[in-house]
Amino acid sequence: MKISIKSLFSDKKIKTSQQAEYLLVISKLLKNGFSLSQSINCLRLLDEGNKIFENINRDLQSGAMISQSLHHLQLPAVIFNQLVIAQEHGNIAQALEQTGQLLQSQAKQKAKLQELLAYPCFILAFLLTMLVGMKIYIIPQLEIANGGKNIDLFLQILLILLVIIIVWGLIFSCNLRKKAEYQRALTLVKLPTIGKIYLSFFQFLILQGLGMQLGSGMNLFDICESNNRFQKGSIQVYLANKFVRNLTAGKSLLDLIDKEPLLPKQLKVLLQAGESGPQLAADLLLMSELKFDETQRNLKKLLNLVQPILFGIIAVVVVVTYLMVLLPIYGMMKGMS
Repeated sequence: MKISIKSLFSDKKIKTSQQAEYLLVISKLLKNGFSLSQSINCLRLLDEGNKIFENINRDLQSGAMISQSLHHLQLPAVIFNQLVIAQEHGNIAQALEQTGQLLQSQAKQKAKLQELLAYPCFILAFLLTMLVGMKIYIIPQLEIANGGKNIDLFLQILLILLVIIIVWGLIFSCNLRKKAEYQRALTLVKLPTIGKIYLSFFQFLILQGLGMQLGSGMNLFDICESNNRFQKGSIQVYLANKFVRNLTAGKSLLDLIDKEPLLPKQLKVLLQAGESGPQLAADLLLMSELKFDETQRNLKKLLNLVQPILFGIIAVVVVVTYLMVLLPIYGMMKGMS
């Protein structure tokens, strides 16, 4: 396994990249023939800093399932629930691998995004510094009428926009954390551009869980009863309660799927085609794989849009700056001529 043991266990705070590496390592050990207890015990011997795998091993020794013991990794509720479903239906290794790959992809894209933002942000900061320098040194020497006022107005506009963005971001983040997972998911999928990424991610997890449960012979009510024992407010629990409540009231399953924002419309098409049992389970698992690939593609597309947008903003700042200086000078030269 190509993995840096030192970087894997050195930090006490669990980052997304570390969560991904932990899940991938466990899945690789399972696929290579190690038992669950052997895999965790092996990693426990390497874990000398944060004691994560020691805690997991202790839970296993007390009779807890591996999926339940993984709460020490501080995984999101929807992912934690998915691992519980996967272990109950004998597909824990694949679920660990896919979830680890997705988290790893998100961590890499986040790191790359920070790298892409560094250079444009430096240029933008340099331009703002240049504007201040022009106001203090250049405009007074050239004696350009209203030149200083124009720069002041432009700087005020940029500062106000920056403050609005920062304050809005902080308020949005605080409100998002207070919401239950299902309500938080509904908010995220409605965001422009990145909403599609979150939607395909949630659909991947939901479809994978449904496929595994249907493949083991469970019907819809069994699935809802099974999911109802998860953490209150999580996506699986909310959907389970919603479907049981509405189906008991006599509402159509197809209408419920059509009105549910987190469920793909292709699920309604599959049910209308009359598929059920193992065939429906296989199609759901295939659809979840497609959603998995779609999530990764959308992440890459978003990353490719970031730098051009920032350079466009920088170009606007440069053009406005030159116009504020050159237009008054051009007017003075025209008056002299």
